[in-house]
Amino acid sequence: MSQKIKSISTEEQLLQARERGLKEAAEVSSIKAHGKLLGMDTFSWNNPHIDALATFISSLPFPVQWVTHHQLVKDCLNTYPEIAMNIHSIVVHDKAELNLDKEMFVLIPNITFVEGVEEALELVKAMQQEKSVFLFTGNPDWKPETVFEQFIERNR
Repeated sequence: MSQKIKSISTEEQLLQARERGLKEAAEVSSIKAHGKLLGMDTFSWNNPHIDALATFISSLPFPVQWVTHHQLVKDCLNTYPEIAMNIHSIVVHDKAELNLDKEMFVLIPNITFVEGVEEALELVKAMQQEKSVFLFTGNPDWKPETVFEQFIERNR
């Protein structure tokens, strides 16, 4: 019985590793500032790494109005519960439940669940307040030029 052994050169391995690294880097985007919207400093961030997201939220001088998906909230608050002190409101747009320590529900005054990004963004209009930050975070499937960008254009 003969077996074929596939041998990959060191150069080929390095090229494959670089390609994987570039693909991973493209999936984790950086934060994007949108200026003032509805009186709030507005940011969007598609597929943020939770460490960087927690650092960003902790560094903000004003309370955060956060529109996001349930998995990111869960991962971020379970890993960095101290950021709850900087969050005023969370609007979860993709699921009607969130398994968090009950202390989080005490620390964060407003946690709302809606169905769909459009409904979540409309709710932001009611939550607007000066000296606050509006943060919209997406997931890898989110296309930033779609619903959120249209919302920004309509509300400038």
